[in-house]
Amino acid sequence: MKIKPIILCGGEGTRLWPESRKKHPKQFIKINGKSLLKHAIDRVSGINFDPISICSNSNFLDQIKEETKNINCKIFVEPDKKNTAAAILAAINDDDLAFYQPILIISSDHIIQKKIVFQRQIKKLSLHLDMYKIFIFGVKPDYPETGYGYLYSKKINKNFNKVIKFIEKPNLSRAKKLIKNNNYLWNSGMFLSNKSALLNEFSVLQTKLALQVCDSYINAKFTKNIVELENKYYSKIKSISFDHAILEKSNNVFSTKLLSDWKDVGSWIQKWEIEKKDKDNNYIKGNIFKNKVKNSYISSSRTIVASNLKNILAVDNNDVLFLSDLKNNDLKNIYPIIHKKFPKLTDQHTTTQRPWGQFTNIFVGKNFQVKELVVKPGAILSLQKHKYRSENWVVVEGKANVTLNKKKIILHKSDSIFIPQGAIHRIENRQKSILKIIEVQTGTYLGEDDIIRIKDVYGRV
Repeated sequence: MKIKPIILCGGEGTRLWPESRKKHPKQFIKINGKSLLKHAIDRVSGINFDPISICSNSNFLDQIKEETKNINCKIFVEPDKKNTAAAILAAINDDDLAFYQPILIISSDHIIQKKIVFQRQIKKLSLHLDMYKIFIFGVKPDYPETGYGYLYSKKINKNFNKVIKFIEKPNLSRAKKLIKNNNYLWNSGMFLSNKSALLNEFSVLQTKLALQVCDSYINAKFTKNIVELENKYYSKIKSISFDHAILEKSNNVFSTKLLSDWKDVGSWIQKWEIEKKDKDNNYIKGNIFKNKVKNSYISSSRTIVASNLKNILAVDNNDVLFLSDLKNNDLKNIYPIIHKKFPKLTDQHTTTQRPWGQFTNIFVGKNFQVKELVVKPGAILSLQKHKYRSENWVVVEGKANVTLNKKKIILHKSDSIFIPQGAIHRIENRQKSILKIIEVQTGTYLGEDDIIRIKDVYGRV
């Protein structure tokens, strides 16, 4: 029987700030030219695997659609973040899942480079599943990490161990002691079980949560490959991790040591270690001129000149520049302060992805703002109106088919049009190349929630 992969795709966007944000967490960041989510999808693709399921929340749906547009998958959308227990349970409620089909649960923000070794181990271990067992993959520690959880297990046969206890992220002193004992492993956050075993554990250990998730799934909105869980029941669910809800309470948890490599990309130094570097051990992204620079991470969308530097972290986004020592950036401690003082800088990037393309905030003033819209070939925005703002559009590249109330208008490069407040309007790109429009908004309120959709091909009405 083929293995069913479930990918958990949540996150707060804190650990790789400013490249990650609340609305653009690290699973959408590229490593070696590919997003972490794409790496995860590739890891569980092949003849031994069924099409994937992805668990996420509504904030990330557009980005997940873009990442998976050519992939056969099912997306479970949480109306609210409730941690991993509810997300996993929602996905295993899937009617397409057989009761004894092996289920592999992984995170979207790990890197495993030895894919074949990983898949072979999964396939072999799946033969030991029954209606009770949950397997967790442990990673042999090679240094005292304080950012991971640990598990303690005892050998019961040559294939796997019995998990005795879990240890929360320890302080440095305790971590140093733990890694001296071979029975302690890092908790990788990857699990192998089946629907029968997992449903049994949830029904016994988390009865109320199981009923609430079941109600939310039964009353969900099913559209093509998307399952939007019903909020009435889901909002009442307590937020709890799969580890706390099930693994730490169950007597049916077993472990095996992961045979492949494994990286949890949870810091800038870990990302730097994974990325391809130049002869001076630098990761360079963008138009960077460097002289006598070593062991550094420099990324920018504009030109940067760097000279006589080492062990530097420089991440330059359109709206903020983060400079630090590469190995000791103290981001964990300063992030809450940054979030409090500059909330917009932790919430989202100046560029926001949409199903039809993207928009970039160029300038914001009192009662006005300027945006660049990039519409993909063949894409169409929703038929909409605004209550509080009017808009001026100038086409700077491509050709736009515009609806303005009952009029149909074609705009070429350098053409412009005024969209009055309250007018019904739409942009469509019928060409095979991108369409770029500069949009100037004016009004008393310019928030993205001032959009009253009338028709939408992406199901957002």
